[in-house]
Amino acid sequence: MLGRPLVSIIVPTYNAVKYVQETLESCLQQTYDNIEIVFQDDCSTDGTWELVTSLYAHVPRVKMFRNAHNLGIGDNWNAAYRNSAGTYVVVFNADDLMHPAMIESFLALFSQDSTIDIVTGTFEVLVTSTGHTFTYPDHVNLPGGLVNNMYSKLFFKSSFHWNYSLVKRGFLRKLEIQEGELFMNTQVCDYELWFRSFLADAKVYFDNTRIWGYYRRHETNASSKPNGELRSFLKDFLEHHHEIIKKRSGFRYTRRLMRNFITFCNNTKSFEKDVFYLYVKRIAQSVL
Repeated sequence: MLGRPLVSIIVPTYNAVKYVQETLESCLQQTYDNIEIVFQDDCSTDGTWELVTSLYAHVPRVKMFRNAHNLGIGDNWNAAYRNSAGTYVVVFNADDLMHPAMIESFLALFSQDSTIDIVTGTFEVLVTSTGHTFTYPDHVNLPGGLVNNMYSKLFFKSSFHWNYSLVKRGFLRKLEIQEGELFMNTQVCDYELWFRSFLADAKVYFDNTRIWGYYRRHETNASSKPNGELRSFLKDFLEHHHEIIKKRSGFRYTRRLMRNFITFCNNTKSFEKDVFYLYVKRIAQSVL
C-alpha cells in the first residue's frame, strides 16, 4: 500500500435525524485523516437533510448529496458509491457508530498482506431502548485471521457487516452488476453483496482484537421490519442465487416450493393459530 490512500466512508441515509449527527461525528473522529464522508440522502422527510447541511456544509471532508426522488435502499447505496472516490471504501449505516481507530487499524492489515480484499471486524449490538450492548452472536467464537469456509458464514445468515469492513475499490469493481451499480435494489442488498463477494473468492481477514463499533437496534431499523427482509430474501436473493445454493448445499428453492408451502398451511387445521406460519404464508403469497 503506497502513501496515504483516500478512504471513502459512504453513508446512505433515509430518515435518520435522531442518530445521524452522532454517526457522522464518529466517522470524523477517525485517527486516519485522509477520508471523505459521502452522505447520500434519499429524500428524507424527517429533517435529516436539513440537519446535516446546517452542521456540515463547511466541513470539507463531508460531501453531501440528495436524490431528486426517493430511489430505495439499493439504488441509494449505488448513488453514494458512484459519488465516492476512495481507494478503499466503508459502507456505513446512518445510525451506527465506528471506533476511532478502525480505518487506521484495518489499513495496517492491508499493508501486511496486499492480497487481502476485505478486512472486517467484531462489533457489538447497542439496544437503544435500554442502552444494553452485547457482542454480535456470530462473532462470539469466531477466530481472528483469514476467514476459511466463507460459505458457511453466509448460508442463511450473515456473519459480517459492511459497517465494520474496509474494502478495496478494485475488488468492488469486480462485483459490480454493471458499471457503477454495486448493490441490488432490494432490502437485503448488503447480504446479497456479501454473497457475491464469496462467489468472487474474496480474501477476507477478520479482526477480533477489539470492538470496532456499535450497531444500533431501534424501532426504525430496516432490519426491524422482518416482513420486508424475508420477502426480499425469497423474491430477490434466492431467485437470483438459488442455483449456486442448490449446488453447494442441496437446498432447492423454486416457486413450486412456495406453492407447496401455502398448500401445507391451508391444509393444517391449527395453522391459523400459529402466527409464525401465518406470517410466512403471507410473505410466500406476496412473492408468487
